[in-house]
Amino acid sequence: MSDESNVKEKPKKRKFSKLKYIIAFIFINVIIFFVVTSQPDFEISIVPDPDAKSVEIRVTQKSFFPLQSFIMSLDDSPLSYTKNGNTYVATATHNGTLEVVATNLNTMSQTMYERIDSIDSTSPTIFAQLVKKGVLNITFEDGHSDIDYDSIYALDSDDKMLKPSKVDEGEGRATFEFKTYSIRAFVSDTAGNQGEVEFNNSEINQTKLVSAEGMEVNDIPVDERENTEKDLSNETTFDEGNLNEKPPKKNDDYLYEKH
Repeated sequence: MSDESNVKEKPKKRKFSKLKYIIAFIFINVIIFFVVTSQPDFEISIVPDPDAKSVEIRVTQKSFFPLQSFIMSLDDSPLSYTKNGNTYVATATHNGTLEVVATNLNTMSQTMYERIDSIDSTSPTIFAQLVKKGVLNITFEDGHSDIDYDSIYALDSDDKMLKPSKVDEGEGRATFEFKTYSIRAFVSDTAGNQGEVEFNNSEINQTKLVSAEGMEVNDIPVDERENTEKDLSNETTFDEGNLNEKPPKKNDDYLYEKH
């Protein structure tokens, strides 16, 4: 009886051995497939600088497969970077499209894109008017950065530098007084973008809006003028030192109406 039992058990062992080989074969092929087809996996984070002058780009590798190459570029211009562990760090100083291309040792690659638009590259918006000969009022605002009030100055037609005679930081406005024929006023934001506006003493009946879209000149309505035929040296269209004007919005019909 014992001999018959041993004879019956041998085929079971052979079947079990074949199953082990099949499992091992499948497992090895799965590994080979994974190694051959594995792509890089990354996470991109953009960290804006508080002064809006730049952003820090952090690209963290999530996959474990070794890399053959790694390239970062902004609008097709290469970005230099440093590597700290599995994280690649770069700095961008202008807006654009970030492209990250990583290639594994198995030659499989991954390309990722990210739009950078948090860097302030726009000058402050300036609204200005000559309230009378030799007195210029300006108001200003910036949608991204703060105004650098220490940067506000003007040049008269003799290239003499002038500082504002009045400044209201709370309302974003300033007044310049000058004795020459014309004046150019300059305002910068904390990101270093500078805007400017120019007036001469023959432009009392005009306002000027300088923005990212360019400069818009508007005539002051006739009913707000006083004796336009008189000597400009005595002509005043607004009260001297009136700083209540702000850069107009798109719904300010008068300032955007073409005269």
